[in-house]
Amino acid sequence: MSDDTSPQRPKPQPTGITAVLSAILASNPASAVVPVVPADTLDGIVERVRAARASSVQLLVPEGVPALQGRRSFTALRLILQRDGISVLVISPDPDVLAAARASGLETLTVGDSSPPRPAAAAPVTPPPARPAIDERDAEFLRALDNVPSRDRYAELSEADAAFAASLDDLSETVAAVTPPAVEKTAPLPDAASSRRVSAADIRLSPEEERRAAVHEKGQWSEAPPRRTAGQRRTAAPRDTVRTPRRTAVPARTGDRTMIIGVAIAVLVVLLLIAFGWYQANRVSVIVGPPMVQSRNQPFRDEIIPLTTADPGPNPLSIQAAVVQADATFTVQGEVTSETLTPVGRATGQVRIINVIEQPFPLPEGTELLGRNSNGAEVRFAIEGPVTVPPAVTTTSDRGRSTTYGEIVVTVVARSPGSASNVGANALTQLLIPGMQPIVSDRGNLLIRHEAIGGGSEEMQRIVTEADVQRVLGEALTGLYNAGMQQLARQIDQNVLAIDPTTIFPSSIDLAKPDAYEPPRIEPPIGQPVNPNNPVFRLTVSTRFSALATPRERLVSKQLEVVVPQHFLQRGTPCNPNERVGFDVAGWRWDGSKLMINGAVNCTEYGVLTADTLAQIRRALVGVSRSDAETILQQFSQQGLIGDYSLPAIQTLPGFDFLIDVQPARTS
Repeated sequence: MSDDTSPQRPKPQPTGITAVLSAILASNPASAVVPVVPADTLDGIVERVRAARASSVQLLVPEGVPALQGRRSFTALRLILQRDGISVLVISPDPDVLAAARASGLETLTVGDSSPPRPAAAAPVTPPPARPAIDERDAEFLRALDNVPSRDRYAELSEADAAFAASLDDLSETVAAVTPPAVEKTAPLPDAASSRRVSAADIRLSPEEERRAAVHEKGQWSEAPPRRTAGQRRTAAPRDTVRTPRRTAVPARTGDRTMIIGVAIAVLVVLLLIAFGWYQANRVSVIVGPPMVQSRNQPFRDEIIPLTTADPGPNPLSIQAAVVQADATFTVQGEVTSETLTPVGRATGQVRIINVIEQPFPLPEGTELLGRNSNGAEVRFAIEGPVTVPPAVTTTSDRGRSTTYGEIVVTVVARSPGSASNVGANALTQLLIPGMQPIVSDRGNLLIRHEAIGGGSEEMQRIVTEADVQRVLGEALTGLYNAGMQQLARQIDQNVLAIDPTTIFPSSIDLAKPDAYEPPRIEPPIGQPVNPNNPVFRLTVSTRFSALATPRERLVSKQLEVVVPQHFLQRGTPCNPNERVGFDVAGWRWDGSKLMINGAVNCTEYGVLTADTLAQIRRALVGVSRSDAETILQQFSQQGLIGDYSLPAIQTLPGFDFLIDVQPARTS
């Protein structure tokens, strides 16, 4: 049995950081201490803080924790825990950790050097009961917290930044109801204590610490520290003390005060952003040019610009391009959609040619017989092959003298088909021999006799016409142009060069002229019938294309912006020294062998656009409609105060002059 009269042993008093934590826990029973180890992540720290189930948490952070080395990490930690209603105090010897925590709006506690422990009372002390050993890493962390010297919180700041930080602390002190004094740090944990678990029973308080803890329990502080300047703050904290977090006697937590200040700052920032956004959204720019005194142009036409395949340098006089050529062919299929009454047969018959003289009469190939049909139209027939008309023969007998004419029967075919080639009997009256005058029947040495000659006729057929060809020619030329571009592109390395479409020759406009491409091939030809079961024909067009291949990012148009001024400035311009030189390139053309440009050299003399004129324009445009603004600017232009102008695409200009920005236009 135990002896009730035995003297009670004094409880061990906490020292070092344990004293500070004990005082904090005593002042706020809803607090909890959460240690952090270097291997912890931000998510793991949040989970452990939530698991503590406390409204106020003291976070013990050693040096070198990667997850808590930046302001962004502490800001995220603060925002996450504020949503859960948890305030955080960061306790650490690491200046980078403390600086990042303070920058993100968290309360901090710097762990510094400790003073020697106070001697224990003279009363006999029995050894405390054995407790479970703590982890060696935790023990080392506790020893490190007690042995790390405190830092001047403003040492690394400039004079201006230190004053600003001090003013922020003064603001916090004004908002806080009561500010607790600094708690002196006692001796660090002895090495022997590192081998057992730390609990509230093991903590020993000094008399001063007991007095302050009692003040915490009563909800008030015995004294308030005087306000300090920035310089005093940087020198006030001694090396052997640590600062405790400010606590108030009212229920509101320090995190709430920080949140209120943060919300106020956030509201201010939002208001500033809204004001800036409103200004940017409503601000307009009016561009006005200086008044033009005089201007003159000297046009040029078909000015040849040289080409080069090498890089021409910063002041080029030539266009960097390579000449590319390729042949292209394209075929389209057309259809004959209408039927036409067409001659399909030729008149064919036999004719007797009679020779009345006693000499043979040769008829060479190409000899024709000429006559008229029933309508009086001229009809020509051709003799098949060369023939000779026999001579006449005269005989004498007792009955007298007689003559027998020579004759020959030939087959003739009408030169043109159709029923118009049919003729009646003896309608062919002339014999046409190449190189000779026509021989009229019955008026010379020859007589022409024949029966009616027929065989010519018409019927409905699908015949290729010029209209059918024109209907598909446009499609053929478009396909030819596209095929030409594809063929040109195959001639270059498309990763480096590009075919400039403005230099393709012949262009789509050039192809509207028949001399830009070869004569089309039509199968079957115009005037010939197509297959009645498949009434189609084929049209083929072809030509040779040429173009300029330039670097991909430097087409001809972009290079001309630099080359044309250099080209004319090298030769000398017609402008006077007080005039500004401009170059207007109206167009350019590649004809397959040379690059030519058209345009004019502009010589312009400008007046002065004064600041007073700009101010007058700004005042005159306040709150007016767009049409009224046009009228106002035209009046300024007619007075010779400004040149051209440009208004924003709005219906009404702003009602405040500071929202109207009148800018002078560039004239060079």
